[in-house]
Amino acid sequence: MGFRFRLASFFVVALILVQGLTGVLVYQVTRHELIGEGQRQLQESAQSFAHQFQDMSDRAAASVQVLALDFALRSAVAQRDEATLTSALRNHGRRVGATQMLVIGVDGRVEVDTAGQLAAGTPFPHADLVERALQAPAAATVTWKQRAYWMVVVPVFAPDLVGYIGAAIPVDDRVLARLQQQSALPDSIELAAADASGRLVVLARGRDPSQLAVPLAARGSLPTAPVVVDVGGREFVSQAVWLRGARHSPRVAAVLGFSVDEALRPYRPVAAAWAGLLAFGLTVGLVCAWLIARSVSRPIEELAALARRIASGDYSPPEAPARTDELGQLANAFGNMAHAIREREARILHQAGHDHVTGLPNRAYTETAIQHALAARPDGTAALLMLGLGRLPEIIKTLGHVVSDRLMHEAGVRLQQPADSGLVARATDTQLSIFLPGAGRGEAIEVAHRIVEALGEPYREADLTLDFAPAVGIALAPQHGTDASGLLRRAEVAMLGALHSDDPTALYDPSTDPHRPERLSLMADLRHALENEGISLHYQPKLNLREGRIDSAEGLIRWRHPIVGPVAPDAFIALAEETGNIRRVTRWALGAGIAQAGRWKAEGHAVRLSINVSARDLDSPDLPARINELLRVHAVAPAQIVLEITESAIMGKPEAAIAVLRRLADDGIDLAIDDFGVGQSSFAYLRRLPVRELKIDKTFITHLAHSREDRIIVSSIVELGHHLGYRVTAEGVDDAAALDYLREIGCDHAQGYLIAPPLAVDDFGRLLNTARWPLPAATET
Repeated sequence: MGFRFRLASFFVVALILVQGLTGVLVYQVTRHELIGEGQRQLQESAQSFAHQFQDMSDRAAASVQVLALDFALRSAVAQRDEATLTSALRNHGRRVGATQMLVIGVDGRVEVDTAGQLAAGTPFPHADLVERALQAPAAATVTWKQRAYWMVVVPVFAPDLVGYIGAAIPVDDRVLARLQQQSALPDSIELAAADASGRLVVLARGRDPSQLAVPLAARGSLPTAPVVVDVGGREFVSQAVWLRGARHSPRVAAVLGFSVDEALRPYRPVAAAWAGLLAFGLTVGLVCAWLIARSVSRPIEELAALARRIASGDYSPPEAPARTDELGQLANAFGNMAHAIREREARILHQAGHDHVTGLPNRAYTETAIQHALAARPDGTAALLMLGLGRLPEIIKTLGHVVSDRLMHEAGVRLQQPADSGLVARATDTQLSIFLPGAGRGEAIEVAHRIVEALGEPYREADLTLDFAPAVGIALAPQHGTDASGLLRRAEVAMLGALHSDDPTALYDPSTDPHRPERLSLMADLRHALENEGISLHYQPKLNLREGRIDSAEGLIRWRHPIVGPVAPDAFIALAEETGNIRRVTRWALGAGIAQAGRWKAEGHAVRLSINVSARDLDSPDLPARINELLRVHAVAPAQIVLEITESAIMGKPEAAIAVLRRLADDGIDLAIDDFGVGQSSFAYLRRLPVRELKIDKTFITHLAHSREDRIIVSSIVELGHHLGYRVTAEGVDDAAALDYLREIGCDHAQGYLIAPPLAVDDFGRLLNTARWPLPAATET
């Protein structure tokens, strides 16, 4: 429900409640007053009815007394002339309205009954009336066969007491109606008395047929004071009056009732008029309430719409309100708020999208702008240049960020002209980017050269002269990427390459990118292969040149990727080195190689197995203990294992590496220097290393048959190794001439594709079963 509807509903409901409460209050007050007035009138009517009823009874008694004074009747009574008595009593009874005339003897027994209901000699049932008749005519209201009668008894003297005349005058509905006509009595009058079983019986009833006596009796007893009673859904004020009766007859009560509903009847037109006024008032009130609610809610609705517009980002000022009240002031406040929010949001958006040092757009703003520009061009052609300042890290460390910030600001200013219409932005703390929509390779390279030229002039500040040392990396769309983040990353890769080269500009080359996403996926796949036996060891035989047989081998890891197929060892070994997973690879290679050496030993083959160890493995002081545990588990002698290390592995942390190597040598494990001759400063540590073998790098062996220099170098290395007590192995032996020369100069072992490529374990096992390696015919003597 809207505010307008609720406000209008409030007014209407309030009006209904007020009118309803007023009507209920008026009705209750009127009803209360009518009941009170009815009770007072009923008390008066009850007293009046009792008096009138008694008067009628007394008049009936007087009439009967006149009859008793008749001489002929007295004579008949004295003479006991039954026929005369009966005729006279009937005639006189009709005159007084009696339905039964009696002659009662002095002894109280009935002598004559004109109705024939009481037999002669029957005791008169109302003896107390006979006793009272001697003083004055006795009259009482009695019941007989569920009817009410005035029973009148008068004495007969002739001149002495000779008997009594009794008259039974019925009190029926007509008598009560006559009483109601003669005076202002209520319409509801009933005569009631208890029958032989004690149940209340209505003997006579007035003009209103409503039954009051029975409901009143059901409450316990007939009330002698006015009470309110519900009869058939109608309310009555009712009261009972006990009539004078005889001793041996049930007492008769007159029950009078005053109808509250009838009393309220005159007020019904007033109630109808009030209901009409209420309906009219409600209609008028509803219309007025709706108009008032509309006048109040419309400005609020307009303010709500304004608030929604502000929430959606539309801060245009609203129209000036035409009113000056509180709502108008609120509308003015909303307008001022919208203006303030618009200015504040503009500042926030600018700060969020720009660098506070250079004033240039930041990386987030740049990415969004690049993405929109690429989407707007059908071909998606663009170039992104990433500018790095080679001297900036040193400047920050030496002079701090304050000077570096000024240097970056100056660089941003200088870029505006060579960038022409491109978007210049700050990509990182030390890098700026230039986006050239629609530019191709040639234009991008030209702009890069202009940028380098613009930053060729040093930055001068007071007594400082600082070189920018710019380097620009270029990424092209869509060749190198179709989204902003990809172009920024590849331009940065190209820029890093330019920083370490003589040319200050570089175009992104995917083949030299060390951060390709597929390499990350490859590393995850390598870990999975290590855990699920997805890699294997192949064994390249090493020929003992003196004996002409295979007596050792080098374990080389091979990986067949389930999707891309065989993966070159150089690719994933280098990646494992970079990501720190090389230790996992080495642990697996040691475990698999030593286990295989144990199996060969069990088969009777004394094969010395070489396994490569990386520089990171030499940082681990627990490497000797781990190898010894593997040797113990697989029952392999330490002399059967040779660990190959590169010169670069020793150069990284020489002291820690030499300590680990000495522990390995003390355990009886032979060590070999791999790729000997291409390392740096190896001779400085050679005398300190506990090695037993030198492996001549294949770069010296490949052209051995045709290069005099390579022959001299190889011969010198073999001579040096033998003088130091080392075995010497030549790697990369691929032709027979090289093999002949190596055997001629006394090289100990040869390894290469001429002897055999790296073999699977089954193929290598079949080679071991050959007693001697089949030397080529050219080498036989």
